[in-house]
Formats: sequence, structure tokens, C-alpha cells
Amino acid sequence: MRDEALSRALTSRIRSVDGVVAVHPPRAIVQAAAEVVAGTLALRAPDVLVDVHRDGSSLRVVTGIAVDDARPAKDTVREVGERIRDLVDEHEGVPAGLVDVTVRLVEGVGGAAAERTASEADGSDADGSVADGSVATAG
Repeated sequence: MRDEALSRALTSRIRSVDGVVAVHPPRAIVQAAAEVVAGTLALRAPDVLVDVHRDGSSLRVVTGIAVDDARPAKDTVREVGERIRDLVDEHEGVPAGLVDVTVRLVEGVGGAAAERTASEADGSDADGSVADGSVATAG
């Protein structure tokens, strides 16, 4: 499967996870804003929001998600990681060596998005989250 097709399939699968309210590119806000403009101008497909990096036989998947507060963020992120790994295993035949998901927690109905790690959301630190709000798991 080509990287763009894999990204499109991963974006769709991530959107189907309970608690995920948005999938966004894993880039700085200024670059993401520029990509929104580019998407509006049809320069980038809006359903290709997951970065796929190949290095020889290893595969790295990077994305960002916004989650609601109706479900613990760590549970949502864990399910997103499982869905990513399942889809990669189905289509690539080689497991994703690293899955990196940046999380934004949306609190309350219509609340503002705040960068938060999964550990901040549940008070623990054992889930592999890092200070920038991303959660990475190695295969």
C-alpha cells in the first residue's frame, strides 16, 4: 500500500475510535494552519492526516488527535494505537516499529482544546507519555 493510501486508511480508522473528536497533522500549529489553507486550496487531501515514515524495513506512524473528556484520554489513545497497529499489520505485513500520537484534550461541550498528556488526564505516568503531549509506543 502506498504511503498516501495508508495514511488515508489510518486517518479513517482513527476517526472511528470512540472519544476521538478530530485527527490533525502532527506538526507545529503554524505549519498545521498553513496546511489547512493548503487543504482549502486543494493542495493537500483533508483525509491524509497521518504521517508514515519508512526507513528500510521499519515503519513509523505519527499523528495528532483531539479527544473529548467523556472517556479517559489514556483509553482513547491506547485504542488509537491498537487500531493503527492492526491496520498496519493487515496491509503492510511489517509491524509499525513506533506509533507516535499527540493528544489534545477537549474539555466539556464546546470547550477550548488544551495540550495535555495522557498521564495528566488520568494522573499516572506509566503509559509512556512524554512532556510535549505525545504518546509513543514501540513495537
